Amino acid sequence: MASTALLASKIVVLEEAPQIPAITALPSAVLLCIGITERGPVGDPQLVTSFDEYQRIFGGFTTAGQVAPAIHGFFLQGGSYAWVVRTCHYTDLTDPTSYTAAIGSVNVPNTGATATPAVVGPGSRYEPFVMTAGDSFDCTLNSAPATAVFTATAGAITDTASYPVAGFAGTETMGITVAGAAGGVEQTITATAGNTTALQVAAFINDQLAGAHAIVDGGQVKVTTDRQGHDAHIRVTTGGTLNAILKFPTAIADGGGNVGDIKAVTAAEVEVVIEGAMAVAVTHADGSITITTTATGGGASITVGAGEQGFGLDTDPHVGAATAPATTIVASGKTPGAYASTVKIKIEAATSGTATEFNLKVLVSGLVKEIFPNLTMETALTNYVETIVNHADFGSNLVTVADQHLALSVINRRPANQTTGYMSGGDDGLASLGDNDYLGNQAGPTGLYCFDLVSNGTILIVPGVATQAVHLGMIDYAEVTRNGSMFCVLDPLASQTAAQMLTYMQSSGLSEYSEYGAIYWPRIKVANPSTSVYGSDSAITVPPSGWVAGKYAANDQRIGGVYESPAGAGESWGVIRGLLGVEADPTGASRHQVLDERYRDLVYPKRINPITLLDGTPWHIDGGRTLKSTGNFPNVGERRGVIFVENTLKAGLVILKHRFNNRANRRKANRIITAFLLREMNKGAFRSTVPSEAFFVDTSDQLNPLVNEMAGIMTIRIGLATNKPAEFIVLLVTQDTRALAEELAAG
Repeated sequence: MASTALLASKIVVLEEAPQIPAITALPSAVLLCIGITERGPVGDPQLVTSFDEYQRIFGGFTTAGQVAPAIHGFFLQGGSYAWVVRTCHYTDLTDPTSYTAAIGSVNVPNTGATATPAVVGPGSRYEPFVMTAGDSFDCTLNSAPATAVFTATAGAITDTASYPVAGFAGTETMGITVAGAAGGVEQTITATAGNTTALQVAAFINDQLAGAHAIVDGGQVKVTTDRQGHDAHIRVTTGGTLNAILKFPTAIADGGGNVGDIKAVTAAEVEVVIEGAMAVAVTHADGSITITTTATGGGASITVGAGEQGFGLDTDPHVGAATAPATTIVASGKTPGAYASTVKIKIEAATSGTATEFNLKVLVSGLVKEIFPNLTMETALTNYVETIVNHADFGSNLVTVADQHLALSVINRRPANQTTGYMSGGDDGLASLGDNDYLGNQAGPTGLYCFDLVSNGTILIVPGVATQAVHLGMIDYAEVTRNGSMFCVLDPLASQTAAQMLTYMQSSGLSEYSEYGAIYWPRIKVANPSTSVYGSDSAITVPPSGWVAGKYAANDQRIGGVYESPAGAGESWGVIRGLLGVEADPTGASRHQVLDERYRDLVYPKRINPITLLDGTPWHIDGGRTLKSTGNFPNVGERRGVIFVENTLKAGLVILKHRFNNRANRRKANRIITAFLLREMNKGAFRSTVPSEAFFVDTSDQLNPLVNEMAGIMTIRIGLATNKPAEFIVLLVTQDTRALAEELAAG
């Protein structure tokens, strides 16, 4: 970036801020709506810009609440922005997590994993295993005792000499071969001179023979191999002169049994012996023993006996896995609500044809609402079921899924093709729902205070909740908590006569309570938007607040519309689109009292705005009064127009915060405000188009003495000459006597 320092000779271009910065007008019809919805997050404001978007987040129409018809009417009239909060009963209004609404769920099982056997091992000891002939391996196998016995015998030869023999000269010899599995070496035995008995012969053989030993058995000398097992062999070879005297057989004498050497049993031998005795498989990849039942499923079991520790196997019971299906996915409602009782999950073969993949469909009342194709239980893949279905932006609007992470292969974790039952456990949390749940608590925040995070809301409604506490609480929130930055549209009670409305206004304390709200009467009839919810009637009766707020929004889109009274049939300022009529007269009369001027004469002076039909007009709002006649701005157009001006100036003047509090900046503030008010004046905001008559802006020293300046306080006084609506048109009719007067004057 080039330097702007005035050092070398140069031409420097600097951009200067405008002396009168423009103020950007804020939206004047941003709806805040709280109430009962079919589903959606509880206590969390959500911005919706169309009814389709509302349905995506909060579901459709429900007989439990009036939010959906109100939002439908708001957008039908021409509204653009609505913040919606779903409420229910709270056990503690200071704790936003204490709501009683609950999420429903359903288990989605797999087909049943492949049955597994019971397995014990690997053992903690390794081959070769030192045993004793006749040792057994005992266990309980599939609930029955089982035994495998390890057998082993030595090779042996016995002489046939007649003792005592003639004394040996000490030169007689014979050969004896003692062999193991790999063969043996011939050993030469030499007689000891003078020996004649069997014991003496056994003694000199033992002195000279390795791998075998001699004993006297039945008066004869018996030579037996030290090794026991089928790998033991012994024989006397031909040649020499000793065996001619002792007369041992010269044939090979073999050991026996099911192991080669009982003192060094191999794992492979253990495998053969145990597998031959019971229905198991023995493996020994590293020299330790693992035993697996050939039976599978829940009936397969093995428990090694307490004394069978030669292989280092534990004695705990081991059981195979059953073939019964197991829950592989838990599908839950995305948000709390009884709507889950209409939701099922359908699993189908994957469109891709891949065996481990599947299509997941979300069904509502039997109709397919969402499809997620080619999902997998493989967590590392991009089409993993949780990644797709639970995606914040592109996932399901109705459900979430939770993988149960079964310890099985991917194919066995795959949910079975099926249609589940309906979700259970969902609850709207409407039991014990009362006025306080709508009003809420700022410490939560709950109720109305959930809107504290929405700074630009300007119209507040609580559709269909027409109680004293809620009406007064709405106005207090708008006027006090939100410092007069929004306006309330109040609904009437259901089926009210004119007299009943007057009684309610007086008994509730609403009469002359505030200029930050208006009430409309009676409730209205609109086309039935859902016969599956409201039945077969062509029209339903709904509270008017959402539809009236939509009319506000539609009018605000006209130049200067926010300052106009949203009333009257002329130029459609008060005409409600889609209005079919008003609710049936509670007295049973064929025409509702609101259609009779005599009854309108009763309610309008009490600042109740009628919704009516006059000769030659469509249905329309026939009143634009706030609740308070003595307020600064007692008409809806005035009050909302001033709210718009105040909100816009508050946001626009933020550029002067923390700047010097001096005359120059106060003059700057004056110019900024004046420029904005001139633009609004040209839109018809004020009674005059002459600036000095339409408004004033005072930033004088008298308003800003030095003590205020030192305290950092800049005071600006603004006066607005707001328009007054023509609520009454008086026609003065008299006899035209002008001709007679002229004649008399001429005479």
